[in-house]
Amino acid sequence: MRIRVLLLGALIAAASDSALASQLTTIPEIQGPGHTSPFDGKMVRFEGVVTQMRDGSFHVQDPVGDGDDMTSDGILVRRKPAGLAVGDMVRIEGIVEEQQGRYPEFAQTTLKDLVYKKLGQGVLPNPIVIGGGGRIPPTETLVSNAKGFDPRRSGADFFETLEGMMVEVRSPIVVGPMKGDIFYVVADQGKDATGMNSLGGITATPGDANPERIRVKVDKPLLPSDFQVSLGDKFGSLKGAVTTDGGTYGIQLSAASDYAAKAWTWTSIASLPVSDVLTVASYNVENLDTRLEDLTMVPSKDDIDDDVGDGKFTSIAKHIVGLLGSPDIVALQEVQDDDGGEYSDTVSAGKTLGAIVEAILAEGGPAYKTISLEPVDDIEGGQPGGNIRVAILYNPERVASDQSNAHRIEDVSFERTRLPLAVPFVFAGKQVMVINVHFSSKGGSEPLYGKNQPPKDATIAARTEQARAVREFVRRLAPDANRSVLIVGDFNTLWYEDPMMLITGGDPAMSNLAMAEPEVERISYVFDGNSQSLDHVIAKLGANQTAELTTLHVNSIMPESKQTSDHDPKYVKLKVN
Repeated sequence: MRIRVLLLGALIAAASDSALASQLTTIPEIQGPGHTSPFDGKMVRFEGVVTQMRDGSFHVQDPVGDGDDMTSDGILVRRKPAGLAVGDMVRIEGIVEEQQGRYPEFAQTTLKDLVYKKLGQGVLPNPIVIGGGGRIPPTETLVSNAKGFDPRRSGADFFETLEGMMVEVRSPIVVGPMKGDIFYVVADQGKDATGMNSLGGITATPGDANPERIRVKVDKPLLPSDFQVSLGDKFGSLKGAVTTDGGTYGIQLSAASDYAAKAWTWTSIASLPVSDVLTVASYNVENLDTRLEDLTMVPSKDDIDDDVGDGKFTSIAKHIVGLLGSPDIVALQEVQDDDGGEYSDTVSAGKTLGAIVEAILAEGGPAYKTISLEPVDDIEGGQPGGNIRVAILYNPERVASDQSNAHRIEDVSFERTRLPLAVPFVFAGKQVMVINVHFSSKGGSEPLYGKNQPPKDATIAARTEQARAVREFVRRLAPDANRSVLIVGDFNTLWYEDPMMLITGGDPAMSNLAMAEPEVERISYVFDGNSQSLDHVIAKLGANQTAELTTLHVNSIMPESKQTSDHDPKYVKLKVN
């Protein structure tokens, strides 16, 4: 009996050793045709040439490949490349892992528990060209809901066939300005792209989220530390390894050539004051406050900013006075309390609003009066401790109102976010109701390149109910054929999404003024390389009244380090007679 037990134990051990024994294979076989490696969880052994190195990882590519465009010839190796250089031939042994990021995104094929050995010098394969003369990415569908793997139709499938490989993006144009160490491009200066706009960006429209966008991640010191790209900037080419990271596909940049910056200049979009034309601007001023926060009073150093020292108040004032012509009414979003993000009992924003009024005066603007109703401390959303609210500036020489006329629109849907501020003004003998909104952020939503399709919008239900609450407020106003209503602000909603459709639906007199523009020109924000508009002006006009909307593209086109805010201001001319 004891001999039988020993024999059985030996067989089990042999089977276990066999399961862990590495299989001699190739990178294309490991990658396979699809998003998941057929070798996932198995130990493998293969050879390849080092094509790119980072501090804690490197890319390896089969020097010959299998000649099949459905499978990638490259792979990411997550281990510090000690003793290696680009062009070295290596033998690698380890366990294949489909590594999942923090998003419900497509996994990246890599290796864990690995060892490697330098074999000598290899021959670097030519990078795969993306663009004219090479592979053209799909232009509309990010993730195909159809069965099967279809790189010709699906952006996710297209980039999966290149995962880990060195590519060259020919004649790229920047469609997403630099944020941190990330920017976005499309190849061939957008020649084969859909949705290119007049600014040089690419606009998201219904059914087209632009899979031709390519995320570019830059490791310093590859480019100078002060290198910052803007919308419309161009390169001769960009080279790098294709990665799956941060909920999208892109390249880890290894070389850039022939950079040409777009020359941006701005002129005023305003007109001279007219007795029967009211001018209204809407501006998200991105967490504006006068306080340089004390590190001991905030959760993180990331909560510290110096809007005064950085010249933010002056920049906003220059926009309002010099480029918007000192509008009669300015609706502000993201105004913080007087000690910014610090945890305290402070709720008032008197210092913040006073500072922006003084900055406007210093630029030659009018002596604006302010309207702001205090939020409940630490209840209404935004940066913890910041007590973010919407507020209104108005020129008393042009319009009449006061704080006693203002009130906030309350509804359960506004829990943990900013309540709208409704203020009736009198201009040229007519009432103009201005409703300043800042709906719930899209934060927490699933990535476009995610396994869940369509991706979940975390706050679409809340924003839809917020839109309903504002619409019902307007419907309850006492009848007045001469009254106009302007709903302005940051709706955190694209023009074709449910909240915007609901707020204008059912009342032919309610219209989104942006609808007068071509779809690709409806822009006030750029997110992950997609131009889009989160800021809107909804108008309900009185008898014989007209309204015209213009966007001042002064922020969204710039890199994060040069933005005054991440939103572009909107400007409306309302003719009341």
